[in-house]
Amino acid sequence: MAEAPDRRIDVWRDGMRNAVLSLGTIGPPGAPRWPVALQATVVLVTPLLVGALAGRFELGLLASVGAFTVPYFSRLPRLERLRLRPIAGLVIVLSAVLGATLGPEPALGALGLIAVAAGVGIAVHGYRLGPPGPLFPIIVYGMSSHAVTGGVPPTTLVACVGGGCLFAVIVSIAPLVRRVHWTVTPRPLKVLLAPPEWDRGARELAVRTAIVAVAGTLLSVLWVDPDRAYWTVAAGAVVVGVMPGRGLAVNRGLHRTVGTIAGAGLYLLLSLLPMNPPLVALVLGSLQFITEIIITRHYALAVTAVTPLALILVTTSIGEFGTPAVVGERIVDTLVGAGIAVLTALVHPRAPRE
Repeated sequence: MAEAPDRRIDVWRDGMRNAVLSLGTIGPPGAPRWPVALQATVVLVTPLLVGALAGRFELGLLASVGAFTVPYFSRLPRLERLRLRPIAGLVIVLSAVLGATLGPEPALGALGLIAVAAGVGIAVHGYRLGPPGPLFPIIVYGMSSHAVTGGVPPTTLVACVGGGCLFAVIVSIAPLVRRVHWTVTPRPLKVLLAPPEWDRGARELAVRTAIVAVAGTLLSVLWVDPDRAYWTVAAGAVVVGVMPGRGLAVNRGLHRTVGTIAGAGLYLLLSLLPMNPPLVALVLGSLQFITEIIITRHYALAVTAVTPLALILVTTSIGEFGTPAVVGERIVDTLVGAGIAVLTALVHPRAPRE
């Protein structure tokens, strides 16, 4: 029997009220996040400092994206994490290769963006790989496209990204000096990467990610700005998340929007500073650490930290740091991407009546 219109209105009103209330709620503490946060910060900051000392800070910025591999599989035991992290690094490097190769050609760049977002989304949801989902491959794809278009040789870009991902794997080995990590027998790869079961939730999330990839890219290409399509798709992909549900989509969409606006304001404040390389490294490292510490407890606060981090990385690498126009563009891209992602939540069935 069809649901009455008044009932549907009440459901949406309650969902929006809960989403707004969630902005004032800090989630309970879980497992300590500081080891992951510290590792991600080290992997991010070290290439920046090495690049600054070598007089090639722009290459350090490219290599610092190796830090994007650290959040993947972070809930697994150390030895299992070490087995899987090279796979995350390989995906990041392949995204850089595709971005550098296809990105400078508008039509091919758009198709490549759809392929990266949808393909990584299928892998993430099918294999239940968890957060951060397809976000970072999408960002690396777009950043690589911009860097090559701005004059960075493709081979140099891929070498820097690959070196950063390799450094992330090396840093992952360091904690294994503690004997406690060897008390857990790691599962073999054939178990860790068992064939997907493709339950209903996984199928719905993969479909939603594909819709976001196609719709976000087309809207950006046709009506917004083709060069910014990856920001729109990235915003939509993270709002889709890795858990099914309409309410979760509304919550994440609101948190993403509020966090992006606050983070864009923080970026404007940071742009007033005399950002020499050591200060950029300090700021980016601090933002990375804060993001990883708070991400599981309050999504909007985490987005507030990660937004200026991503903006500084991308704009500094192409020599556009501090450009005010980029702030408004990111807010528009986020609104479009998050809006598409929230609408795709209709793919999920309604929650049963209480």
